[in-house]
Amino acid sequence: MQVRSNAYHGWAGYIWAVLITVINTLIGHVLYERLDLSNLVMVFLLGVVFIAMRFGRGPSIVASLLGVGTFDLFFVAPYLSLSPANSQYLITLLAMLVVAIVISNLMINVKSQAMIAAYRERMATALYAMSKELGSCQTEQDIVCTAVRHLSREFNSRTVILFADDAGNLHYPKAPDLPESLRAVDLTLAQWALDNDTLTGQDSHNHMLYFPLHDEDKIMGVLALLPSDAGRINLPEQQQLLETLLRQLAQALSRLRFAEQAKSTQIQIEAERLRNSLLSAISHDLRTPLSTIIGSASALADDKSNLQASDRLDLSRAIVDEAERMALLINNLLDMARLDAGKIDLNKQWYPVEEIIGSVLTRQHKYLQTRSVKVLMPSGIPMLYVDAVMIEQVLINLVENAIRYTPQNSGLEITVDISMQTARISVADHGKGIPEGLEEKLFEKFYQTRNEAAQSGVGLGLAICRAIVEAHGGHISASNRREGGAIFEMVLPLDRTPPVLAQEDE
Repeated sequence: MQVRSNAYHGWAGYIWAVLITVINTLIGHVLYERLDLSNLVMVFLLGVVFIAMRFGRGPSIVASLLGVGTFDLFFVAPYLSLSPANSQYLITLLAMLVVAIVISNLMINVKSQAMIAAYRERMATALYAMSKELGSCQTEQDIVCTAVRHLSREFNSRTVILFADDAGNLHYPKAPDLPESLRAVDLTLAQWALDNDTLTGQDSHNHMLYFPLHDEDKIMGVLALLPSDAGRINLPEQQQLLETLLRQLAQALSRLRFAEQAKSTQIQIEAERLRNSLLSAISHDLRTPLSTIIGSASALADDKSNLQASDRLDLSRAIVDEAERMALLINNLLDMARLDAGKIDLNKQWYPVEEIIGSVLTRQHKYLQTRSVKVLMPSGIPMLYVDAVMIEQVLINLVENAIRYTPQNSGLEITVDISMQTARISVADHGKGIPEGLEEKLFEKFYQTRNEAAQSGVGLGLAICRAIVEAHGGHISASNRREGGAIFEMVLPLDRTPPVLAQEDE
């Protein structure tokens, strides 16, 4: 069927050459009395141009010869004779033939250049479209699906990409098949193409081709392609386009694998950094209270010591204080591990803000005896739908942080502000403030800005605060106040309407 179609298109050009010559002759007969012979020549030349543009070189040459012949027969005396009476017409006819052939060749070249330009534009468009989509792919499966879709559309084929396992053996992809996927592949030929890094399948009976995919240093897999037109895929232009698309595919796969390796390396580096920070913090901040506990306990256990009752009381209090410090450090480590693992279940209930703040101040009473605490809270504040235990832990960490980094007798301010959509709770101090540029870094795990060796902690308090607040759908920030000192503010969303409490009958 394809052969007949090609033969038909080949003969059609010559048939049209004859028809156009007949039409030009009729037009010339109509215009013969009105135009000079030199002008009638243009009519035949236009016919040659038309044939050259539509059907190529062979039909255009036939149209040129027929045009010169009919012009001599019907318009140059003696009529119906190929021998012109005037020898100058012979030169005119020869010039007409040369001009017709030259014009036909020029038009064929123009048509050829236009076809080449159109093909190059289509090739550039295909390359750009595939490159753009591959650049946005985030997984290997996305890259494979994009490549299969583009290759199948450009070459009217079915395609599948086979990747090798650690042992170098090819396997079918585990992902679901696409409509353009190729489902019948000779794995033996594909494996041979992989092992020998060469194109194979050109001599197979089903015209299936196997292209090895490789980056700069290793082969990654094989692309199997079954074109519907085997002759088209062998054209140099098509092979060049296919090679370019395959290079894009290999580069996209290499980019993704390098990115995964870099991500894995970065995760390992981060894990190692956290491990070192944790070990360093534990070795310093747990060793100090342990040394105090051991020394105090040893002194109390020494039967030969002549300690007074007040001294024994001081040693006992030191043991309790240091044990509480160790318990706090260990609780922070356990809380951070639980939050990092995503194992945080919020027990949200409706709680009055004043009860949460009152509980925090009660629990921190021992550390706030030398400080003044001012609570600024407008009347009529609605209840908050939060996990009260978690929010109390946030405020305790903020208060402890303020106590640790401010003068002993300086005051603290706790402010509550409610708007239509958010609740803002802030803890402000009167210390030295936060060093410039560290407002966000303070909330990183194991980061500390302490300047005194007596201060203890592993740098997890603020990191825990951020994790808890974000679990509630809010955010927390730190900044310096104009009047001096630092302020830590958490913003919680008010996404529910507080319940209306029924008033008791008097």
